[in-house]
Amino acid sequence: MKVAFFFPASRWWLGYGTSLPETQGIPAARTKEALERKGIEVLHLDLWEREQDFDLLHIFGAGYEIEKFIKMAKWRGIPVVVTANDFSAKPLWKWYLARTIDPLIPISTMYRMRQTIYDIVDRIICSSRSEALQLSKRFRINTSKVRIVPHGVDKELFANANPELFIKHFGISDFVLQVARINRAKGQVRLIHALEGTGLDVVFIGSLVPVGETVNPEEQQEFLRLVKKLPWVHYVGELKNDDPLLASAYAAAKVHVLPSQWEILGMVTLEACAAGTAAISGRYPPIYEYLGDRILYCDPMDINSIRKSVLKAYEEGPKPGVREYVLSNFSWDHIANLLIDIYQEVLHEKQS
Repeated sequence: MKVAFFFPASRWWLGYGTSLPETQGIPAARTKEALERKGIEVLHLDLWEREQDFDLLHIFGAGYEIEKFIKMAKWRGIPVVVTANDFSAKPLWKWYLARTIDPLIPISTMYRMRQTIYDIVDRIICSSRSEALQLSKRFRINTSKVRIVPHGVDKELFANANPELFIKHFGISDFVLQVARINRAKGQVRLIHALEGTGLDVVFIGSLVPVGETVNPEEQQEFLRLVKKLPWVHYVGELKNDDPLLASAYAAAKVHVLPSQWEILGMVTLEACAAGTAAISGRYPPIYEYLGDRILYCDPMDINSIRKSVLKAYEEGPKPGVREYVLSNFSWDHIANLLIDIYQEVLHEKQS
């Protein structure tokens, strides 16, 4: 079986082609590796290459801009699977309004083009049941085409993480950790204020959002001011997902906290669990669906709630069995098996 991966253009990056956008690159690369270990040939579709032979097209993202591209693929008889990546923080009433007035608009709209995509693809992959449910409320979805494939973690990297690597490099241990891009939505400043007076060190790992791209540059400036001012606040910069130093940071930490205003999932919470670290998150529907009561939850906008959760997790450690559960149910090999079943299902329908 030969599968082509394709990554649409979006407002965060320019152009079509084989390059992986930041938000897709890590999961897609790991998925590709896992599929290839199981004998599936995976190529990145290049729109500039006329002759590319494959059995099935897997598109990551369902933005309106690829409607005509998918129509062309279907016209050529190519089965199409779309990973929606479409959990929205927008109030549902706005989607209901768009769904109601769209038929009255005489020209093609972004909403209509996205609806067309969901109408004509062979399978729609959602990362959680909560994403699938929300999607079916926002668009007319044939639920028989929907399949659930969760996000994955690098089992070997995080299960075998050595805390000593990070401790020797930075001279810090038994700290509170947050891995995330540095911006207001991720709540770094809220976490710092929540930990004031606790005597705990906190380490932040993540990229700084360029000033021209952040809607709250003053939040980033406040974060950097606090890093400079407070000796117990440490910012070590960005570490790549496959860097052993990142896995080591998880293992060296006592607690990982993600007090975001909103998250589609928060892969870092899964990674923390895989490394054996106690994890705290906002109670976002997808992450609660994945982990249930195996981690602690806080109100990410309430400093007192964050503080209480951190102190509890720091004292009690990870809940029993959570690491084994994550490594068993969210490894990339497990995700690859789910995808192969979907691909085979679609190709069987084409042949019948």
